[in-house]
Amino acid sequence: MRQISCPLCLNQVGRPVWQKNYGHLTVTTVLCPGCGLVYHNPVVEDSDRVDLGLSHRELHTAAAIRRRNLKRVAQRVARQTAFLEAVVQPGWRTLEIGCGLGLLSHWLSRRGCCAVGIEPDRQQAAFVQENYGLTIINRRFEEATIAPEFDFFASSHVIEHLPAPLDFLQRLRDLAAPGALLFLETPNILAPKVGPTRVFSLAHNFYFSPATLSAALAQTGWQVVRTRIFYRDSFMVLARAASVQELALPSHHAAEVSQAITRHRTDYYLNFLFLWRKLPLWRRWWMYRYQDFPGPPEPINLSV
Repeated sequence: MRQISCPLCLNQVGRPVWQKNYGHLTVTTVLCPGCGLVYHNPVVEDSDRVDLGLSHRELHTAAAIRRRNLKRVAQRVARQTAFLEAVVQPGWRTLEIGCGLGLLSHWLSRRGCCAVGIEPDRQQAAFVQENYGLTIINRRFEEATIAPEFDFFASSHVIEHLPAPLDFLQRLRDLAAPGALLFLETPNILAPKVGPTRVFSLAHNFYFSPATLSAALAQTGWQVVRTRIFYRDSFMVLARAASVQELALPSHHAAEVSQAITRHRTDYYLNFLFLWRKLPLWRRWWMYRYQDFPGPPEPINLSV
């Protein structure tokens, strides 16, 4: 574990919002009072998870690839392709970081793209190669040697795991062709779907809102051109390679994030979300109804 400053505003003091012990690790989650970013501090590194005998995949799923996991991923990818189908062009050179079971990269390949995936988990990388015949780099992104000039990047539910998300975004920018696009999806700290005891976990280092992720992208040379925010669970962004900018966050955003975390601790039970989120029709038509924004939205609270 490693002590860090807030990556967005370099604030060295964070307000603790959660703490839990995992074996010999004490994981503390803090809210930055300057910008509203929520993150583990000290940050949890891969070596810490290895010491506990856990991979990223095992933190979320069982050791084996099961049909239930594949179905859940397929539902998520269906929402992603609906967001991307008007954007992706044949002939693009695409790179998916953390491609998992490969469904999104397979869709890109069928759209006429030259699709490459990076997946550090050996079992999942083998599954993608055996079922879809895609080019998979079975390494961590930080360790892989990759030729530049990609037209499109995708990374779904990966950035929140990383110990240095801005370094990740900067490397993608360095690999980007002129005008390249980047697609990201990550959980929304303003509207979690899981119970209060599971919002913060060993698996995730960072907890973004649409505003804080937009700021991280701007600081690393990406300009958000479209945002889709679901009522619960997550949000998606599409960003274009651009010049580095400092995206100012509203002064009230940290308070808004704090209020969302506090409210979720009661709303989850008072509104019976623990029951509703298990109903397929509710998930499809209510949890995943959405709002679209051209560019980064003003911080909003969809949990009301």
